Amino acid sequence: MQIRNILNLLIAASLTAATPCFAMEDSSVAPVSGFARAFILGTAISNATITILETGEKIKTDKTGHFGPISYPIGKPITLTLEKFGYKTTQSATVFVPREGLTGPYNNITFQVPSIETYYVLASVIGAKIDDKACHVVATITAYHKTMDDAPQGEAAAKITLIPDTQQLPFYFGMFESGPLKGKTNPFTKGLTQTSEDGGLAFFNLPPRDQPYTISASKPGLGFTEAQFLCRPGVFINISPPHGPMVME
Repeated sequence: MQIRNILNLLIAASLTAATPCFAMEDSSVAPVSGFARAFILGTAISNATITILETGEKIKTDKTGHFGPISYPIGKPITLTLEKFGYKTTQSATVFVPREGLTGPYNNITFQVPSIETYYVLASVIGAKIDDKACHVVATITAYHKTMDDAPQGEAAAKITLIPDTQQLPFYFGMFESGPLKGKTNPFTKGLTQTSEDGGLAFFNLPPRDQPYTISASKPGLGFTEAQFLCRPGVFINISPPHGPMVME
């Protein structure tokens, strides 16, 4: 009887000791979620394949275009790519996962994905001759506490710096002021030297590199967050709100 009691006590002690390990493991990850919409029209992109670049894990968007939440290590970088037939494969910004995760409207990971036709029309309108060995990035400079559900969502009169400098000037998008596309991105506006209320900009044909590029924004009297992206050969990146440079409080 004494031996059995001793064994029971040892088993109970081992189970108690193991509990903190499980708690520590759970606290080392945080949830990540987001959604995907078509560029310009804003319709949900369902049944798209999302791949985590750093791990190779694949997930799908649901019928409303949402994905996740998935668990991801806190403090580690995460980069997502979205693929669906008829759409240009699109990569997200590279974001370090905070302890609270990336699930809210001001920190989830979103996609604005152009159709194949829209992508090439956009490049033609801008005047970019696409180099398949380079990467191409579109980003939105976002006003304070604005999301993809807001129109307009951009911070006007901001200027962009790409680090490291490639000597390439950004193309700044305008915004349709009237008609059925009122409040949507206007890629036909030429000669802008700073953001419009749309907040959009593009760099085509950036040289690939092993380390991320950083996009920073400036405007007198305001501070901005920064955005990072991985430039891989032939990749299109769209850094949509909330992970483009955003006005800080």
